[in-house]
Order: sequence, then C-alpha cells, then structure tokens
Amino acid sequence: MAPGPSPLRVLGVFDASMLVVGNVIGAGIFLVGGFVAKLVHTPAAFLGLWFAGGVFALSGALCNGELGAMFPRGGGEYVYLRNAYGPMFGFLSGWTSFWIGFPGSIATLAAGFGEGFGALTGTSVWGQRTVSIAIVVALTVVNALGLRQGKLLQNVLSVVKVIAFAAALVAGAIWGVRQGGVSLAPHGPEHASDLAMALIPIYFAYSGWNAACYVAGEMKNPGRDLGRALALGTLACVVLYLAVNAAFLVTMGLDGMRSSTNVGGEVAAQMFGRGAGVAVTVIIVIAVLSSLQATVIVGPRIYHAMAEDGLFPERLSRLHPKTRVPVEALALQGIVSCALLLTGGFDKLLTFTTFALVLFSIITVAAVPVLRVRAPDNERPFRTPGYPLTPLVYIAGNAWVLYVVVASGAREALVGLAIVLSGVPFYMYFRKKRGAA
Repeated sequence: MAPGPSPLRVLGVFDASMLVVGNVIGAGIFLVGGFVAKLVHTPAAFLGLWFAGGVFALSGALCNGELGAMFPRGGGEYVYLRNAYGPMFGFLSGWTSFWIGFPGSIATLAAGFGEGFGALTGTSVWGQRTVSIAIVVALTVVNALGLRQGKLLQNVLSVVKVIAFAAALVAGAIWGVRQGGVSLAPHGPEHASDLAMALIPIYFAYSGWNAACYVAGEMKNPGRDLGRALALGTLACVVLYLAVNAAFLVTMGLDGMRSSTNVGGEVAAQMFGRGAGVAVTVIIVIAVLSSLQATVIVGPRIYHAMAEDGLFPERLSRLHPKTRVPVEALALQGIVSCALLLTGGFDKLLTFTTFALVLFSIITVAAVPVLRVRAPDNERPFRTPGYPLTPLVYIAGNAWVLYVVVASGAREALVGLAIVLSGVPFYMYFRKKRGAA
C-alpha cells in the first residue's frame, strides 16, 4: 500500500493548551463542589483537596509531556503503552477508548448540551435528544473540514469559557465584599476516609489534562511544545478551579454548598436573583460545548494510529488528501456516539470502564521510569521535572483512587476488566492479519 498524506502540523502551544482547557473544564465545575462540601468540615480541607487534585493532574501532564516528546505522533496513551510494554497493552487501551472512553464521553457531554438547550428553550425530552445527536454530527463535520477549522472553533470556545468564568469570579468577589462574606469557621475535625472519598469527584473533574497528547503528530514542534502545552493548560485549569471554588466558598459557605445540587446556579441566584439562572445555563452550555469539541478532536487520532500500525481496520488509517484529517475515523466515532445516545446506556458503561481508564493512566505514567531504564539513550527533548517524585505522586494518588473504585464496587471493576479483555481476540485477529499481509 502506497503511503498516504501526512498530517498537517499546524498546532502551537496556545492551540494545544486550549485543547486541554476545553477538555478539562466543563459543567462539572458547577456541580462537584456540593459533593465535596458534604464530606469536609473546614474551608482549608475543601480548597486543599482541589489543590491536591491539581497536583495529581499536573504530575500526570508533566510525565506525559516526556512520553509525547519521545514519541511525537498522534494517539496518546496507545502509542506510549505500545512502546513501553508492547502492542497488546496499547491495543487494549485504544480498544477501550474506541468503544467506551471517547464515544461515551461524547454521548454524556452531548446529552448535557441537549439538556441545557432544553432548559433555555423549553424543548421536549425527545427534542433534546435530537439536539444532542445534531451537535455530535455538526462537530464531526466541522472537524472533518480540517484541523485549522477545528482548532479555531476550540480556541474560540475555550477563550469565551475562560472569560465567562473570569467575569463570574469578579462579580462574585464584588458581591462577597459587599455582603461581608459568610462564616468560614471549621465545623469539626476532618476524617481521612471522608477526605479520600471527596477526592474522587475532584479527580474526575480534572480528567482530560492529557488531551494534547493525542494530537502530538499535528503539532509544529511536539518535542519542544507538547510538555509546555500540557503544563500550561493544566495549570490554567488548576488556577481556575481554585478561584471558582474559593468564590463559591466565600459566597455560600460550606453549609450552603452542602445543600445545593447546582452550586453555580445558587451562587448566581444569591448575587443577581433567580433570573440569573439563564446566564448560568448559557455558561454551562458553552462549557459543555467546548469540552465536547475537544473530545471529538482527539479521539480519532487514537484509532488512526492503531490502524496505521495494522491493529485496526485499514480504512481508519486514511487521511483526507486535502484536509489531512482522519475523516473516516471521525465519522465512525460519531456513529458510535450517536448509537450510545439513542440507547441511553452510556453512563453505566462509563462507570464500568472507570477501573480500566484509571488503570491505563497509571501504567502510562509508569512508562516514564520504565523507559528511563529500558531505553536510557532515547532522545528526550522534554524531561519530566522533579523526576522521580513526579511520577510517584501521580501513581500513588491514582492507585488509591483505583483501590477506592474496587472497594466501592467490585462488580463494576470486573465488568470494566471484561470490556478491556474482550479486545484480546480482536488483537490476535489484527495481529495475524498484519502478519499475513
């Protein structure tokens, strides 16, 4: 087979950083704070946990920066696991991403977008589902037109989202000063088990910090820029999360947050009256749309890389001769996502694969020390700052999350493991087919 066109290298540090911001910061920022507040007793613990979650995310980002600089092609974890542990590990990671990880996330985000649209327009449930499918199709088409169009849309959405949050923070600070604030006194001693449980939703609020890894093959200089983009994008998310949650804390206090299922909406209602709910819903819709666009961009780069290596259908390795993007991989991802939207069972599937996704993230970061030993002479344009402490921090924190997931639901962990292992016969098939070619 003659070699096809190569991907266009058009992404810079800012573009990749905005991809991280777009992927990480979604509607969860309005919702997670209430769950965390129920499990802590002091403001210091509340903000400290958000800081700890940011440290874990930044540790992972720095480690992935080294791996991405060593292997500057699209595909992210699939590529790193393949090179560190062998093709089967990479395949099983990509297999899980293809069927659940990215289509499930897209379906979840699209459903959230449809619900937000429905809240603004009064659309029926079926109308919301139609809007959800339509937005998946629309974003798939936009990204099929080329990465320049996709990155422009992503940058605009991410910048608008950050500006909206910044404006909300300023308004909250002014309101808090005028009201004299709320009581921030401790409400009792902290318990280690409660702190541990509170960290889980924070961990998932930070998920997506590795988004830029999947488009390394389309960056202008991934060896130099990928680590910087991951670090800058993740740091921006950490700062924004800390600032937003500090504003929530000053405005409502822990007691007020504990009784709220939508902290952002309650804060806006306190500041500007119940009519402010529309403005909050608009911000949520923009945040969800930004995350959705980022997820649509990065997923097909995994399937394309797998197909290039002969471990997925050959058609998915093709790039459009003009736009240089994996159009067929994009289209297939959109089809799987829409199918999940129609079945409505994607939330449970994501729960089942939590075990696998966390496990793959741990062994990906562990690839940094593994490759330092196995391939010490490999060129490393970007080296993980603080090594070996940095990967140890990430591995320890996520190993604990993995333990909690297993302890709280062994059945879910077993189902997730079964989904991963279902890829083994397909790996053997593609490997045999590649050997016979």
